[in-house]
Amino acid sequence: MKELPDYFVQVPEAFALVEEGVYRCSGVLTADQIKYLDSLSLKTVLILSVEGPSRAFSQYIKSKGIKRVHLGMTRWQANLGWKPVSEELIKEGLECVLKLDYHPLLIVCSSGVRETGTLVGCLRKLQHWNFNSIVYEYRSYAGGKGKYTHELFIELFDTDLVTLPATLPKWFVEGQSMWTQEQQRRFEELHRTQSTT
Repeated sequence: MKELPDYFVQVPEAFALVEEGVYRCSGVLTADQIKYLDSLSLKTVLILSVEGPSRAFSQYIKSKGIKRVHLGMTRWQANLGWKPVSEELIKEGLECVLKLDYHPLLIVCSSGVRETGTLVGCLRKLQHWNFNSIVYEYRSYAGGKGKYTHELFIELFDTDLVTLPATLPKWFVEGQSMWTQEQQRRFEELHRTQSTT
């Protein structure tokens, strides 16, 4: 493939901003796509697939002094039954995503869809998103690569397994605060309605 001039930037496949300081993309990156990562000033790359990143991507991570967390290698398990990924992989991945010290952070897996999409879906569940919205986002990135078992895993994932780090990102803290206030408002409204009847 012909290399693009320096003034062109090629965005990685399945690239997106998940939340402030958290990005996602496919772990299979070309040299031109790797150039795009410079604009993110990454501190951490979270690798969820068993396969390691390409040689060029590994060299980039090392040359920039980026922390490499390869959970796919350490948390991979065979014979998970119907589950497409292990709960430990998603639990530890979420704990990395929520650790402010790791930001800016890039989440990758070999397809940019399966493990990454499942992790982001479980993050959305932890953020109290509506399940339909979670599935919509998952399918938007998955296209034809999506799997029903990944959606089922997200639906059944127990968010209580996740240990929240001491330093949380502002977007998570504010989201949790808004959700708590909304639950309190609904409870008070329900209580008022019941007491007047």
